[in-house]
Amino acid sequence: MKHTLTLLTALLLAPLAALNAAQASKPASKPNILLILADDMGWGDMRCHGNDKIDTPALDRLKTQSVELDHFYVSPACSPTRASLLSGRHHLRLRVISTTGGLEVMHGEEFTIAEALKSAGYATGCFGKWHNGSNHPSTARGQGFDEFFGFSGGFFPNYFDPDLEHDGVTAQRKGFITDVLADAAMSFIETNKSRSFFCYVPFNACHSPMQAPADLFAKYGQRGFKAMDAAIYAMVENLDGNVGRLLAKVDALGLTQNTIVIFASDNGPNTKRFNGGMRGIKGSVFEGGMRAPFFIRWPGKLEAGKLAGQVAQHVDVYPTLLDLVGVPLPKSEPLDGISLASLLRGKSDLWPQRTIFDVGGHGGRDGALIPAYSGTARSATHRWVHDGKEAMLFDLRADPGETTNVAAQQPELVARLQQAYLDWFHAATASTSGKIERFRIALTEGTVLLVPDAALSGGARFFGKYGWDYDWATFPTPTATVSWSLTMPHAGRYEVTVLHTAKTTGGEIKASIGDHTVQRTVTTVYDPPEIPRRDLVRRWEVPDKVFQPLTIGSLTIPAGQHDLQVAAPSGVEVQAVRLTRCIAK
Repeated sequence: MKHTLTLLTALLLAPLAALNAAQASKPASKPNILLILADDMGWGDMRCHGNDKIDTPALDRLKTQSVELDHFYVSPACSPTRASLLSGRHHLRLRVISTTGGLEVMHGEEFTIAEALKSAGYATGCFGKWHNGSNHPSTARGQGFDEFFGFSGGFFPNYFDPDLEHDGVTAQRKGFITDVLADAAMSFIETNKSRSFFCYVPFNACHSPMQAPADLFAKYGQRGFKAMDAAIYAMVENLDGNVGRLLAKVDALGLTQNTIVIFASDNGPNTKRFNGGMRGIKGSVFEGGMRAPFFIRWPGKLEAGKLAGQVAQHVDVYPTLLDLVGVPLPKSEPLDGISLASLLRGKSDLWPQRTIFDVGGHGGRDGALIPAYSGTARSATHRWVHDGKEAMLFDLRADPGETTNVAAQQPELVARLQQAYLDWFHAATASTSGKIERFRIALTEGTVLLVPDAALSGGARFFGKYGWDYDWATFPTPTATVSWSLTMPHAGRYEVTVLHTAKTTGGEIKASIGDHTVQRTVTTVYDPPEIPRRDLVRRWEVPDKVFQPLTIGSLTIPAGQHDLQVAAPSGVEVQAVRLTRCIAK
């Protein structure tokens, strides 16, 4: 009897169990998105693009499964591409014109693709290099990502056992950085397998410093490459392996049919190496500095192995993805990109003839004019380039390597493209009046002010040449100062902590806002050695060392806009200032 009841119960429960299993395996209501972005990887850094000296089996296979945009263009540098891709708006409109000095920061009011997808119910995660702001609301979490794992700057000093941030908490992770980032992205996919997700994986490979797994570095050395390119190709092959791991995770979870996968890179190659015969590298507005790989896979919805030759650009990714997954465009600032959905679905007859524009990477500081040149206009057949000295024109149908300037033979086309470029440039910079203004950092409970984001005056200098991430300030004169522009939503009292080194004692470190100053005498020598890193080529970034926190007092900061100024004696170096809100007890 007991056996009969057990059998009867099993028979009654079987349909319910089957229903529960079906519901558990039911695909998310909207397609998932896995967006993978390489860093400083050129169009020619994969075997499927004619480079027979590198092994990239996962990317080669992804190409055969995808629609490839053969003429997909990004900006010539990291931050502008990332801002344009995430916002659907040209980076000049966002005042993102460089990679440091606050000129890489995308303002928090921009409504990113992560925010659009999150509003539609997506889980959103970013795993890797952000490089569009290190203070809220311009961080990844502030711009619509539920989860962030990685680093906010433009490069990372150590690729082995790195100290990475996870939602505001920094801790050391074991392993090579690209593997660690892929592990975190796969964990996010696993966690969100039963709901729609947007997983953005901006790897930092193959950006410098040149650090790579030893076995892969040795492999490319044995193939005859010098250390620089051997390290780069080793990083690329490792990245390729991690792309394969991410795709295998999607497959293992049964999500392949319901997941849109995109692979691209943020600019041209960071050295002169194989790039399909194109002219220019990273930073250049020629083809080689801006043409990037672009694969998009959606099994059963987009034709595998299709090659689309029309001109497309990074700003198109935002409207394209929203179109493909059925999420309405947000009622925010007008987008510059257009949806590629019809082109991807093979309806090229609906695709407009268009000319796209961009500028080269620019430096500059507070109040400087944004220069119009170097700049470029790329039509379906020609590229117009102005390098600041002369206008050039190349017929890419006959001369894809841009070796012959035909501007003298086609002056009318030169004039037309140049005028179109200038019209675009002035429209894109209209909101800034064509000037670079200092980025104001909005204070939160705890804010870290990095020296590369500061204005230097009175003889203060960066230790490195350009003031990139992790650089620090030296104070060779008594008048030397660094300062940050702050916005205080509400008045508050903040503890001021300076990350410093000191070769001598006796001088005072001061922090001031208006007439209010706190200061502390340096009483201890702290002169740490550089941290040994596994660089395979001498780095051009600043060396890596540990700066010591020194709390110098607390300041009451009124609501409104202020400049925080820090001065230090000669022999003291300052890398950052941490402001922590004092909580009344």
